[in-house]
Amino acid sequence: AVVSTQSGHYGRGDARGLGEPSRYILRYSETDWTNIELELTQERREQWMAEKHSLGFEMPNLPYLIDGDIKITQSLAIVRYLGRKFGLVPGENEKDIIRCDMAEQEIVDLRTAFGRLCYDPAFEEKKAAYLENLDKKLVVFDKFVGEGPFILGEKMTYVDFMVFEFIDQITKLAPGNIANAENVTKFLDNFRKLPALQKYFESEEYKKGKYINSPRSKFPGK
Repeated sequence: AVVSTQSGHYGRGDARGLGEPSRYILRYSETDWTNIELELTQERREQWMAEKHSLGFEMPNLPYLIDGDIKITQSLAIVRYLGRKFGLVPGENEKDIIRCDMAEQEIVDLRTAFGRLCYDPAFEEKKAAYLENLDKKLVVFDKFVGEGPFILGEKMTYVDFMVFEFIDQITKLAPGNIANAENVTKFLDNFRKLPALQKYFESEEYKKGKYINSPRSKFPGK
């Protein structure tokens, strides 16, 4: 998808993938932006491969963000930039910074393991072991999340958008496992109740859903 703010563009494929947290930040910020889908077809992939080196990126890839004269690739770099742009950062308290850093890296690990399984040809054979390990990870992460409502309590940061999206993706595969994590479940509910996101969560776009991964994966997750 290509997400355009008043001053730029953000681009990625039309699955949720790794880029959706950035779109949630843009929705939350109530900035004017346009989402242009890059269809997950072989033809569109070939077109992207032909044009990506002409867009002025130092490291051409999807997702990408163009904001004025700023051009960024890599999903984590993008979400961190948007966090700084919209004040969704932990501030100068070192303990808060460390807490966000740890949450960021843990949720990246959880999403990486999930993505690895979803694209594994032996998906069915490995699913049970993945879910068993997920439960162990969730016990630790649930304790870390605590009473919330978010990672730094009442203060929102870009990490909250990553936590919501990537846990929500895993819920498509393992709803019961996520439901057993009480604090994580409350976190998801608190996020869905954010006033700035109510319009999106009530929209047909959200209700229709979209693939988490490529339709060619073993678990597209729509």
